[in-house]
Amino acid sequence: MGKGKQTGFTCGDVLLIPDFQEAVVLAGKKGLHRAITRVNVMEVPDVIDWVRPGEFLITSGFPFRDRPDAIADMIPQLAAKGVSALGLKTKRFIDRIPQQALDAADQLDFPIFELPASTVFSDVVRDIMERVLVQEARELSLLQSRFQKLSQQLLSGKGIEEFLGELDRMLGNPVILLDEEEHVLLSPQAEEAVRQMGERLVWDQLRGDSNLGVSFMTVGERRIRVYPSRIDNKQGSNSLLLLLEWNEEYTMVDQLTIDRVGILVGLEMINANARKEVEAKYVDQFLQDWLSGRIVTLEDLKLRAEACGCPLGAERSMHVGVLRWLAEKPAVKELQLAVKRLRRRFAERAIHVTLLEGTLVFLLSPTPQGSVEQAAKGILAELDAAFAAAGRYSLCLGNPVGRPDQVHASYQQARKIYHIASICDLREGWIDYAQLGVYQLLYLLPDTEEVTAFRDRFIVPLLEYEQKNGTMLMETLRVYFKHNRNAKRTSEELFTHYNTVTYRIERICGILGIDADNGDHLLQLHLAVKLYEMRPARIEEDSYTSMLQTE
Repeated sequence: MGKGKQTGFTCGDVLLIPDFQEAVVLAGKKGLHRAITRVNVMEVPDVIDWVRPGEFLITSGFPFRDRPDAIADMIPQLAAKGVSALGLKTKRFIDRIPQQALDAADQLDFPIFELPASTVFSDVVRDIMERVLVQEARELSLLQSRFQKLSQQLLSGKGIEEFLGELDRMLGNPVILLDEEEHVLLSPQAEEAVRQMGERLVWDQLRGDSNLGVSFMTVGERRIRVYPSRIDNKQGSNSLLLLLEWNEEYTMVDQLTIDRVGILVGLEMINANARKEVEAKYVDQFLQDWLSGRIVTLEDLKLRAEACGCPLGAERSMHVGVLRWLAEKPAVKELQLAVKRLRRRFAERAIHVTLLEGTLVFLLSPTPQGSVEQAAKGILAELDAAFAAAGRYSLCLGNPVGRPDQVHASYQQARKIYHIASICDLREGWIDYAQLGVYQLLYLLPDTEEVTAFRDRFIVPLLEYEQKNGTMLMETLRVYFKHNRNAKRTSEELFTHYNTVTYRIERICGILGIDADNGDHLLQLHLAVKLYEMRPARIEEDSYTSMLQTE
């Protein structure tokens, strides 16, 4: 047992009662540690339907007077029902207990007592129940004492970490708090236990086993019993308190302690979550003001950062990343939950995250040993874990800035890249200005008559031709340039024949009067297509007006 912990009134304690001085344990001696919580007298053959876990079942043998062998059939059923032990009188209705029944009891560690014929059942019931009730009173007193001590600890302002430490000392075994977002808090002994378990911990399995009231962990060659208890915080929480049978066997009182203090932990979690919600709102407001340029001076910025628990570290380059969703964007509530999870994950990595203008925005400061690319990949990996949807987003990164009060410039650049990437449907995992290529120049071109005329000279005739003939010249041309003028890959993406693509390209060159073998002609056409992609709404309106005027 270790440390002499009490486990209640056990089968072994029965032998200390005066009325049982002549009783003999015939089988199942390894089960004498089983706790007894009540006594039941069996004098009918269908008692299986009425027994309860923890009972010490006694009988005169009357139900088996004609069929002693039926005792062997009943032993596994009693063990399955959780009955603690069986006591039988012999010499009156049955001469002896069949060996087959004793063998079954030994296999199941189910104690069988042979009672002397002089045993008076009313005395047995009284003696055992007196001792059970005394032991239960002691356990209730211990339970109440523990609850009061732990309650006082929380009322005095001690946090959950110290609370778990006290629980660890009380129970002599490690305790783990697992919240619904897989955030783990460990008691001192649990830190060592979890370290030895490594990645073999399967939290989902423990959540499933919590409905059964018991679970197991394997550590090396040890099989550790775990008692899981759900925490009730009145908010539908799926948090668990886990008691590990690490140093010594836990008792029923230990289990009841874990169950009862779950109420205290739930209340403390409500308070802690409320504090975190308020703190998170201040942090969000600070980050949003910082990124948007609403904090004017560097002194004000430092004061706000300190007040929000986000002190500015050593000055080094900072980038702002704006997340662009390539597929359907999650609902705002899901994004808000993601911000909480990501902040915990990024706590040690100098990465801040908030929700701004409808999407996730990141402020990252790569370490001297790292790079912005490594930081971007780390963010994308955490997003994959948070949303379980790799490849659904692209991180648009602004240029680095050297001072905290210049962060707004990086954010504005990231927003521009976001806009360009959305128009041109760029889908790389992360995109900065260097990756925009010609799109960056085209985006910055002023909307002058000369630019419009250059674009329309190539685009409007093709749109007019499509309007009249219902062809796909513009889409074909876009995909053709996307694949570096590879007709085979263009035909594969458009699900059309190679010859069809070749014919359409020739038709485009014919309509525009350009030479397909002239590099300058094709470069101008390519730039016109890029301009069309950058400003599709304007071009469509202009082309439609032109077509009306022609008619």
